[in-house]
Amino acid sequence: MLDPTGNIVGANPYCFFGYEPFVAYKYLARAGIKYTEIPAMVQSMALAYGLTNLAPEALSAADVRALKEKLAALGQTIVSIAAFGDLADPGHLEPMRQRIDFAAQLGAGVVLADASGDLDMDRSLWRQTITRSRFLGDYAADRGVRLALEIHAGLSRSGAVVRRFLDAVDHPAIGVNYDTGNLIYSNDDADPAQDVTEVADRVFQVHLKDTTGGKGDWQFCALGDGRVNFPAFLAVLQARGFRGPYLLEIEGLADEDLDLAGHLRRVEKSLAYLRQIGLLPPS
Repeated sequence: MLDPTGNIVGANPYCFFGYEPFVAYKYLARAGIKYTEIPAMVQSMALAYGLTNLAPEALSAADVRALKEKLAALGQTIVSIAAFGDLADPGHLEPMRQRIDFAAQLGAGVVLADASGDLDMDRSLWRQTITRSRFLGDYAADRGVRLALEIHAGLSRSGAVVRRFLDAVDHPAIGVNYDTGNLIYSNDDADPAQDVTEVADRVFQVHLKDTTGGKGDWQFCALGDGRVNFPAFLAVLQARGFRGPYLLEIEGLADEDLDLAGHLRRVEKSLAYLRQIGLLPPS
């Protein structure tokens, strides 16, 4: 069993995929969740997935205070901002700066990012991406925030790939949000417990996500019902002293029509599984 002492375990609103974020926060609170993430994606990402999104550029300082107070009233502490700005896209530089500022205002320590392209991209584009990433790393560090590339696609589609990118950027404020389900969704025959060894020292946050599918299959089930070997995966990170944040992200199954009670049952089943394997203490 893993030692649960000091682990920060929460969930993000995508556990209620398709519902408004504050509906999700209310139900996460019912499940006993205390740590969460704010969806504040660069708008093109939100539109691509049809998601409700907060736009920091449209919020005043008073709005941000009200947001923090509303979440605090639900017992929620904000640990990260799901921005997903593309570090390879110069048009995402200013939106990412705004989301880093947003994180600092809310007291969130991590902003999630993406990086499109491949390791063999045009050398000029590569140099620009590295320079832009270092600039944003400095900008974040100055505000007490870190950038975490999500295991997702492009230059962060696996631990092995993003390791080479991180080594090239070489910035202490830029690391990884390791998404266990996304690794399988984005790669053939991938094992999170093996792949995470490539970047265990650079993980800033984890999305705990399971899947019964393979590459390109949207089959994100309750934790413990799918392919991810969570005890082996967690053992790698805990051996490095990582204690979180670990956030559940149970995005559901393609074409399902699940009500709020059904989503809540899946969250509760996943929390029970985390107690069973020792990431959470027994209830």
